Amino acid sequence: LRSLLDGAEAIEGLAVDTELRWAFVQRLAATGLIDEEEIDAEYARDKTAAGERHAASARAARPSEEAKAEAWASVVESDKLPNAVQEAVIGGFVQTDQRELLAPYADTYFKVLKEVWDSRSHEIAQQIAVGLYPSVQVTQETLARTDTWLAAAEPGAALRRLVSESRAGVERALRAQAVDAAAE
Repeated sequence: LRSLLDGAEAIEGLAVDTELRWAFVQRLAATGLIDEEEIDAEYARDKTAAGERHAASARAARPSEEAKAEAWASVVESDKLPNAVQEAVIGGFVQTDQRELLAPYADTYFKVLKEVWDSRSHEIAQQIAVGLYPSVQVTQETLARTDTWLAAAEPGAALRRLVSESRAGVERALRAQAVDAAAE
């Protein structure tokens, strides 16, 4: 990807346009192969609203505790991000190959969700409720945490539905894993 990004390598018929460049940058960032300085350089090449979103997503995707804490704080502890940038940060934050790095945020999610829901606009709160649900933590513990939260928090119908639907995704994944394990 790096060779395609910097032009050292080319694939016949593949045009590395702005969107593909950002796809490369985001994956390289998520694997720790590009740092913030390189993300900033790419953003300087694409000083557009889309470039801002892509850069925010790439920064949030970096596999470090600091990057995750910064991304979490910008979305959950602050309400200053525009909707589209917040959505990009959430998308970058959640990386399926960073489960261990994201694990500590599962408990925090349940601690802050009701307050976030009650204090933000519907669109922003929904992005957070769905996007930051610990869906990559495919464990019985995630189901139990969710059930405990649903019982204790007594969320309204809309929030209950969003969290329940997210929970159902984890439950389906666990069932699929069990079927795969039985087939082996």
